[in-house]
Amino acid sequence: MSVPLPIESERLLMRPVLPEADAEPMLAVYGDPEVMRFIPGGALADVGAVRSTLETHARAQQDQGFSNWAVVERKTGRVIGDAGFGIFEPTGDIELGYTLARDCWGRGYATEAAKACLAAGLTHLVAPRIVAVVDEANVASLRVAERIRMTRIETIEAHGRPHVLFAARH
Repeated sequence: MSVPLPIESERLLMRPVLPEADAEPMLAVYGDPEVMRFIPGGALADVGAVRSTLETHARAQQDQGFSNWAVVERKTGRVIGDAGFGIFEPTGDIELGYTLARDCWGRGYATEAAKACLAAGLTHLVAPRIVAVVDEANVASLRVAERIRMTRIETIEAHGRPHVLFAARH
């Protein structure tokens, strides 16, 4: 089970991460405390930590056929964040997620990336459902899950805080 890459949308391209090439641009994302406010572990301290995270994503892609991918703004070629899938450990579900540079917020990029990734996942991954686990305080991401027509299932405890569990099925 794997997702064919790249995934393209109107303004974005999702491709496998390149740990060496993407580490510096992703430091602007993963190193920003405001961007990482709802991400377990918070902001990363330096380019080495970012590279290590990207290497983990690259291994997951190789081992599982899916991962968090680099989100590239097609018009500029700039890496603006990540989007894709991981495993939500408490349930074993495939989990949709994304992280975007703060200067890209408010442009509809999160919705566009999430919608494209979800469509690809539902088409190519063999799983009963794909979930999104969103911190209750992350209003923007709650709206993204609703916009891409994921169904609100329940409120759960995750990472020591209340989260809303959304799901999409084939």
